[in-house]
Amino acid sequence: MNTAPQPVDISAYLAQPSEAEREFRRLFQPDEPLIICDIGACEGEDSVRYARVFPAALVFAFEPLPANQALVRVNFARYASANAELVPLALSDRAGEALFHVSSGRPPDLFAGEHWNYGNKSSSLLAPAQAGPMHGWIDFKAAITVPTDTLDAFCARRGLDHIDFIQMDVQGAERLVLAGATVMLPRITAIWLEVSAREHYRGQALNTDIARFMRSRGFALAHAVYLGSATGEGDHLYLNLRHPRTWPHLASRRLRAAAGRIKRALFPQPPPP
Repeated sequence: MNTAPQPVDISAYLAQPSEAEREFRRLFQPDEPLIICDIGACEGEDSVRYARVFPAALVFAFEPLPANQALVRVNFARYASANAELVPLALSDRAGEALFHVSSGRPPDLFAGEHWNYGNKSSSLLAPAQAGPMHGWIDFKAAITVPTDTLDAFCARRGLDHIDFIQMDVQGAERLVLAGATVMLPRITAIWLEVSAREHYRGQALNTDIARFMRSRGFALAHAVYLGSATGEGDHLYLNLRHPRTWPHLASRRLRAAAGRIKRALFPQPPPP
């Protein structure tokens, strides 16, 4: 029996703008020749998304899992993503090889529909923190050796002197990726990354750790999405304060937040019955 994830139709997923897409559309124009990195690209869903939204961009899709790489190639061909490139490795804090913990499983409630790959989206360079299934259904029954590299080394090889934005979903290994990007960090305009308030992976940096690290490197938190108490997970958007194009976006965000606080103070909502 073939247990590897199979190609699925991602058209409905692409048709709905993600939170990250909405934010990046506010920061960048569609015709800009951007450099975009999708780190932990999985099936390349969001690489396809950004290749379509920013057709003059060059999108690098970093994905270390061979089964997922096959799906990336299928999706790039199916959606004619000529400006997206698969980079078949894991970004980390060093070049070489590392053990990669491969996830699998299927939730009891198929929240994304019957025809969706669920279990292939939680693999990590870090081992799971608990012995049992993560979130009650994600298993880690295999581990493979994958090639690793740093973002700094990759950019040096490719002659990239800046990155316009990064989307990072590396399941707890965010600090490893950031540690391998000390040269490039000042040259990155925006970073969207998954965060967690709980240790799902052994040794992962939590959301507060990531926030301190990013502030110390000159980034400001511009937007946060909290996915709920069930997992403690969410997403953060960090903008580089060195880059003037981020200033209007941050100012607008802070004005809206201040207006919201004033409205709540003046017109408090009654408690639920």
